Amino acid sequence: MYKLLIVDDEPRHRDGLANLIGKLRPDYQVFKAKNGNEALVVMAENPIDIVFSDIRMPQMDGLQLLEKLDSYDKPPILVVLSGYRQFEYAQKAISLGVCEYLLKPVDAATMKHTLEKIEREITANHTQLQENENALIKLNQTLPIYNDHLMNQWIAGHIEGKSLSELRKLLPPIEAGTVMLTEINAFRSADFIDDFQAKQFLKQQIEQTLGPAAGSVSFFLEDRRSILVTVISASSFEIRSSETLDKLRACIRKMKEDGLEITVALGSNSEDIIRLAKQSYEDAKRALSYQFFLGSAIILSLEEIVPAASGQVLAKYREEEELLDAVRESDKEKAVRLIHVIFEKQINQGLPLPEAFREFILRIVVHLIHHFKDVMLEDYYKDLLRRTEESIKHSPFYSMLKNFVIDMLSEMIDTIQKTRNWKKEMIIKTCLQYIEEHYAEDLFLESVASKFYFNTSYFSHYFKVNTGISFSQYLLRTRLRKGKELLEETDSKIYEISKLIGFKDTKYFNRVFKKEFGVTPEEYRRITVNIYNANK
Repeated sequence: MYKLLIVDDEPRHRDGLANLIGKLRPDYQVFKAKNGNEALVVMAENPIDIVFSDIRMPQMDGLQLLEKLDSYDKPPILVVLSGYRQFEYAQKAISLGVCEYLLKPVDAATMKHTLEKIEREITANHTQLQENENALIKLNQTLPIYNDHLMNQWIAGHIEGKSLSELRKLLPPIEAGTVMLTEINAFRSADFIDDFQAKQFLKQQIEQTLGPAAGSVSFFLEDRRSILVTVISASSFEIRSSETLDKLRACIRKMKEDGLEITVALGSNSEDIIRLAKQSYEDAKRALSYQFFLGSAIILSLEEIVPAASGQVLAKYREEEELLDAVRESDKEKAVRLIHVIFEKQINQGLPLPEAFREFILRIVVHLIHHFKDVMLEDYYKDLLRRTEESIKHSPFYSMLKNFVIDMLSEMIDTIQKTRNWKKEMIIKTCLQYIEEHYAEDLFLESVASKFYFNTSYFSHYFKVNTGISFSQYLLRTRLRKGKELLEETDSKIYEISKLIGFKDTKYFNRVFKKEFGVTPEEYRRITVNIYNANK
């Protein structure tokens, strides 16, 4: 279990202690030495846990040995053996951290008690050591997170006092500098296990590309973990030199080949980057946002973007009203053309703020959806609104936003058309059902049109388009069909049947019946009776 060393110049004492300890602790490995020098040799070859040492020995006595052991990184548990009750020996031994001071001879009970005490101390020391190691591991794991948090606070302009002093210790000597942002736009899952591996690869490649001369420090944003912040200690000329930019472009191309697509944005240069990091960071963040218009896998700089950016979004276009008409008319081709016009008009006036542009497009599309709310099913209307707001607000690129709007309008037009067709079908079915139930009454085109809230002219056209015949023809055929059924199933007189199915004039009923079926009502009844009798 433990390794124990007995140091005593008297063989009888050494062997006696070794035998006693062997009986009390058979699992101990016991070593023996006759003086301090020999003990040090044994300890150099074996990791000793416990040392029992006599005080008075030749060459190197027990106190000299204890002084040597006290300098060890992990000194063993020390027990002093002496045949004298001398205060100065005990005082010296205690100052050197001994666990016990035992007087010879040592009996079994005293030795048992001493070994138990030593074992408790070793266990306690081991527990404390393990706790210290665990605390150190946690500290090593937490420290990078804390440092990243500190630097996030720094570029956000939320750091001062003691925290600023801590920050300076983390940074290389730095005065003038620039904040550079690198965003991961996409990575191939086949090339990277997860986003953590992709981010570590990105950080390594950026630091290698810039090289030690840049004196850079990198960390990821806490609120947007896909963006790497790199603070570069260099002059504006050096950062934006053609050589540095060419290296960055080569890095972007190489990383894309390796399965990682990134976009780089440079902030403004500052002569006091420690104090003014926030401004450089905000400039880089704004430049990075313009990848929405300009695309990914490029280097962006606000200095190059601002001259082209009006920052304004026009309040309303004539094409917006035309777009309403196109959707109302289910004209997809016209709707797509108008979307292209609206998008391109804005770009032709200069690049607005990406967020303002998204809001502008969202306003147009939401207005469209609201306008056609009544011709959509409620669940679809709510889902379309939700999807539209989410997709437009988070659309990363201009081209993707335009494609989404075009696809959404196409879907919306199809859905509106289907809903309209469904409503038309329901209206015509209801209308036909009404005729089926009220055919015997005085029905007129005008009265039925009014019943279903149509003007007479539109209803006449609508009815014929959906049934293939005019209203009066459909009503006549319904009455004649019902008349045939009554002729087959009842013994009612012809004039009675005529009145039952809505004819006021029996002669007129006879005439139109013969025109439709080739025989008079009376002849039709005789034929059906003869057929019935023949089949009996």
